[in-house]
Amino acid sequence: MAERPGPEPPLGLSQLSDLDGVSIRQKINDFTGNKYVVLSPTGDVVMYAREDTGAIGQILGGHSRPFHIDIFDTQDRKVFNLRRPYTFGPDKMEVFVCGQLASVVRQEMTFLKPVLNINDAGDKAVLRVKGPVSMTGVCDFDVLNLDKKKVGVISKRWCGLRDLNSNDDFFQIRFPAQLDVKYKTAVIGTCFLIDFLYYEN
Repeated sequence: MAERPGPEPPLGLSQLSDLDGVSIRQKINDFTGNKYVVLSPTGDVVMYAREDTGAIGQILGGHSRPFHIDIFDTQDRKVFNLRRPYTFGPDKMEVFVCGQLASVVRQEMTFLKPVLNINDAGDKAVLRVKGPVSMTGVCDFDVLNLDKKKVGVISKRWCGLRDLNSNDDFFQIRFPAQLDVKYKTAVIGTCFLIDFLYYEN
């Protein structure tokens, strides 16, 4: 008897597996939670992300609030989701792909440059994201492999007088096209965590 094929992966996951980068634009930041759109290098919408946080959590927790972010594709199928629990110590975020734990992102305590470690589901190191000392202007958070070689970047782009006139954030991400798609989702998730840690008003 032939085996029945497993469920088809979400369209967004299939699209992401072929890409070497994405752009992320914040659509809104209000008391309903942050919302983002994920774009391909050609500007096509690949996924949407929305935070599930109430107004009280935003007011009391601010940028350090715990969050749950769901990421959907253009067919409204959930691709992955992020869970950031409340913690007194270094930040931690879990990345779930199609309901399964795929990665754990941990903040490393440093004196100068911010560092976030992208680990596998067993909490073993896979990638390291290292940011700049200064957060003004265009800010590049380098994505490094275990040999400390740069393999990608999360770049914060400033749009004029953004901090005065708008709450919208814009990021550009580059990663190896052959990178396992679950770690591509982890890099994207790390970008959201960077937005909360360093750019949330």
